[in-house]
Amino acid sequence: MEVNFHPPQFLISVVREIEGQEKVESDFLLRAIRVKNTTKKPVHVIKYCFDLRSKGKSQKKVSYSEEIVKKRSLALLELKERLMTGRRGIKETLRKGNLLLLMGTEKFWDKDQVSTNTLEPNQETGFLHEHFRIPTAEPIDELVFTVVYIKENEQKNATIRIPVTQYERKNQYIFPLKGIWMVLGNWNDPYDHRTHHSQEFGFDLVQLDGNMQFVQNQEKPNKEYPCYGQNIMAIADGEVVDCLDGSPENPSAGALLPKERRIRLLQEQGLLSLANGNFVVLEHHGGEFSFYGHMSPGLQVKKGDKVKQGQILGKVGNSGHSTGPHLHFHLMDGPNILAARGLPCYFTNVRNFFGEPVEFIEYDGLIVHID
Repeated sequence: MEVNFHPPQFLISVVREIEGQEKVESDFLLRAIRVKNTTKKPVHVIKYCFDLRSKGKSQKKVSYSEEIVKKRSLALLELKERLMTGRRGIKETLRKGNLLLLMGTEKFWDKDQVSTNTLEPNQETGFLHEHFRIPTAEPIDELVFTVVYIKENEQKNATIRIPVTQYERKNQYIFPLKGIWMVLGNWNDPYDHRTHHSQEFGFDLVQLDGNMQFVQNQEKPNKEYPCYGQNIMAIADGEVVDCLDGSPENPSAGALLPKERRIRLLQEQGLLSLANGNFVVLEHHGGEFSFYGHMSPGLQVKKGDKVKQGQILGKVGNSGHSTGPHLHFHLMDGPNILAARGLPCYFTNVRNFFGEPVEFIEYDGLIVHID
């Protein structure tokens, strides 16, 4: 039996102290598991076991019964039909893009061999998205995953060890905006940007109105949102390695461009225009790349430009697949918006509502202040 995990090599954990306790919380996402029958006989997978460890000692064990294993295999079959099975024309472009957005690769599973939890030779199964959040005395640094299966009436198992690590930043970054902003959809919500490979630690930034409320209204034009048109800045020195300009904006929050216009954009400018609108990707020292999306037309930089920390790249807009005027931001380990891996981003100039320094944005809905 062959067992693989994704992302490869290691999982990135966010570790934070638990107030009032001598414990820390480890939070990490196992994006996918692939279990392939490499034997010459049929096998029946009956259990998945997770052993969360710290310095070699088991901290918590979780097991999934045969019923759950079967449900996860059926969910993978449904994913195969939805995102791994070829389409025609525009639908095929969207299918490939959505699969890359989810996984960062098209080749983790062999779609022609995906099956239920009963596997003939060379068939495979697995699952998508297993999120862990656990308090322990020491951070979790290893996940031991075991597949239990039946082969010729004999119970067997296959085990892999998955390193869990805290990411070490390569640069000192400033926030991409100034003023008071609310953070939405960050990594603390496992069902938002975190479900996307390159956006695992990404977030959206909006501003509250004069009544300290965030209200999106289709009848409210873009220019009436306080964040619209605000300057977006480079978080550090770098080079523009990718960008797109000229993508039209949606008329207001919750109102996308007409379907015919979006189809034409997809045909003329590609999937990235349809999804991200106008955007900029900067390469920084150490192989880190910052992404700024849904910007207004009229970028102030172009591909190949060298930029300085704090330099204006463009303005907050409402282009692409956007719910309203906002900036989408994330850090990643490569220039490819779909295939690169998302990374945690730490800032040097952010404060919370009480004026306390906030190096890493931990909570969804946090109000931050940047001078």
